[in-house]
Amino acid sequence: MRKAILILATVVFLTGASAAFADGGTIDYTATSTIVSLGQPFTITFAEPGTLTSLDTFTPVTLTVAGTTQVFSGAEVVFFSSGDSGLFDVDLTIAGNPFDFSFGGAQSYTGTGPFGLLQGKFPIDIGAIFEGGELVSLMDGGKVKAVAAPEPLTLTMLGLGLAGIGVLRKKKLLA
Repeated sequence: MRKAILILATVVFLTGASAAFADGGTIDYTATSTIVSLGQPFTITFAEPGTLTSLDTFTPVTLTVAGTTQVFSGAEVVFFSSGDSGLFDVDLTIAGNPFDFSFGGAQSYTGTGPFGLLQGKFPIDIGAIFEGGELVSLMDGGKVKAVAAPEPLTLTMLGLGLAGIGVLRKKKLLA
């Protein structure tokens, strides 16, 4: 009986672990750079589904500059089309003014639709910030980090597998 439970726990654990790294889930983006005109570092974070049907999406975006954090509930993220070279633009409105953070670098997706978002670190080769279509600052270096976030069900399966192995281990120590 113990052997059957151990085998089942191992299967659940391995299934959960492999799904945690294989499922589409969401991709969490963190873009960090420096606003040249202010000499201030900034961070933009957002999440996207692992597969997109359109390169133009609306998602909550968090912007942190000089220790101040603001969340924009309906910011627009536009991944550059295959004819353009670049990562993506993030369009949001600050105090009633439209801002466009443009991140240039290697493309971070594959396909022609649906589009599969890539994971990894992408250097920002060139970056610019526009207010109302006018250039207000360049960005100085930085990177975009794209990391898969496993689905809650995957984490639950992984946890159940670990719990099963823990129970069997405890029973073995008591015996």
